[in-house]
Amino acid sequence: MVVHPPPELAEALSVLAEAVERFAAAESLSGGVSGKLNLVLDELVTNSISYGLQDVAEPHLELRLAGVGGRDVLEAVLEDNGPAFDPFSDAPVPDTTLALDERPIGGLGVMLVRELTESAGYERIGGMNRITLRIKAGD
Repeated sequence: MVVHPPPELAEALSVLAEAVERFAAAESLSGGVSGKLNLVLDELVTNSISYGLQDVAEPHLELRLAGVGGRDVLEAVLEDNGPAFDPFSDAPVPDTTLALDERPIGGLGVMLVRELTESAGYERIGGMNRITLRIKAGD
């Protein structure tokens, strides 16, 4: 999946869901695994479009999906050309001890990504943010 012009969020999430569905079918993934993959990617793509790419003259958003390690693990690599931002260290950690009505809006997405993946990492390479996720294919 590659998105070049400033994407509308709903359109980008629709393209994402279709890409994950095609990948899941090709890899014979269970509905639980493909749902988990779609959920974490939906969160990251939403953040990229809503925050990272808003002021970029020529936005670029790219997703690559692959089976690795004998296809026991799925790898998703998401890249954008927004300002450098490591969601795994730069985003505030939500205080989950607060009551729901006392919590500020947002902040749970990165926590969700961490909990649903085997690993989640960030790199800044050649002016691009790169997030690499790994999810067990057999979950």
